[in-house]
Amino acid sequence: MTEIDTAPVGRSRLALVLLFAIFAAPVILAWLVFYVFPEWQPSGTTNHGQLVEPVRPLPGFELETVADGTIDETFLRGKWTLVYWSGGACDDDCMQQLFTLRQVRLAQGKNIDRLQRLMLWAERDGTGGGTDTVQQHYPGLVIAPVTAAEHSQLLEVFALDDADVLTARRAYLVDPLGNLMMLWQPGDDPAGIIKDLEKLLKWSGLG
Repeated sequence: MTEIDTAPVGRSRLALVLLFAIFAAPVILAWLVFYVFPEWQPSGTTNHGQLVEPVRPLPGFELETVADGTIDETFLRGKWTLVYWSGGACDDDCMQQLFTLRQVRLAQGKNIDRLQRLMLWAERDGTGGGTDTVQQHYPGLVIAPVTAAEHSQLLEVFALDDADVLTARRAYLVDPLGNLMMLWQPGDDPAGIIKDLEKLLKWSGLG
């Protein structure tokens, strides 16, 4: 009986592992420097966001956007994504948070294209609408309506505590591998968010 040479299969598997390691290493290094080994950072720095421990991979999804497009989980690959959830009409507080997200992205200068913004809009209690108005104010923002019943898994990823995801006004950050990794509260200083993003983009080669 002829023996099957398993060496090529082994080399292929090793190559895949090495390829994954190459792509994942920058994000892992940024996470380690940012949270686990802050002493590696220059003295006098502080972190303003709240770490999601452990990071939470987002499930597969497919959503139609207000701009008549379609996005799925691959939309989150390759870039850092600022995510904002809204339930019902976007009131003044909602618009202010969207303004903050736009400004912190603009503040990244040469790294601006490494960041994208996503608003997940879930109607509740019969309220909703106004997405066209929000899109007019923030043309670079991707707005995707969601149905809680159909996208419960997606919603659950962002349910980190007892707070209502749809009314908490939080800003979330998803890394270029599609993992929810940190969040900011609505009252957090935008300057602190800017500094957090600057450090992450500095230490990560992805996105």
